[in-house]
Amino acid sequence: MNFYMLSLVILLLSMAAQQTFSAEKAGQARLFFGSTQVKPNNLNTELTAQGIKNVDLNNHAGLEITFPVVERLNVGLRYTKRLISQDDELPATDFLAEVTQDVAALVARFTFLKTDIVRLDAVVGVGGSNTNYSLKSATQDGSLSKTGSPFATLYSTAGVSLALGKGKYYFVMEGGVDSQKAEDFQRTGNLNGNVTEIDLSGAYFNIGLMFDGIPISM
Repeated sequence: MNFYMLSLVILLLSMAAQQTFSAEKAGQARLFFGSTQVKPNNLNTELTAQGIKNVDLNNHAGLEITFPVVERLNVGLRYTKRLISQDDELPATDFLAEVTQDVAALVARFTFLKTDIVRLDAVVGVGGSNTNYSLKSATQDGSLSKTGSPFATLYSTAGVSLALGKGKYYFVMEGGVDSQKAEDFQRTGNLNGNVTEIDLSGAYFNIGLMFDGIPISM
């Protein structure tokens, strides 16, 4: 799912919410960045053989918009752009491995604690991801892709977030677990067949900003 498609989905969700909820209801927006700790053993075995550093973090930045459906429960969409970039151990060469992802999910948030300055909630989500992997080394130069319309790989997430602030503006920290594994790639270039899967599941941690009280009726 590209950014424009996601924007259209969010717009349609917002329009539907305006028809469903009263003027007193309001949503949330979250801008965040963070990392998922990953151990893609199949990929790292190949990178080691090519003299490239192993992958241990999947860095990402994203946007989430949710709207209330019942008291303490918000639902909406989350989009993240993810990037892994690993170079070679020797500075004299230009070997490089990259993994890029577009990930989107339907999420639900349940608020456990809500005061003037503190918000504590749990989140679960399910959606999909599209993955592209490229490698340039002494013997290989090509790419693998696992993409679909809108998604090629199942993605799920669960976590807990703590927000500190006042009024409509909060600093947010969130931790949890992501689950996804890309397989059955399409290949281009002269890559060998050693990389058959890229498992990017693991524990994540995000920091960001939350904007509370977004009106959904004008």
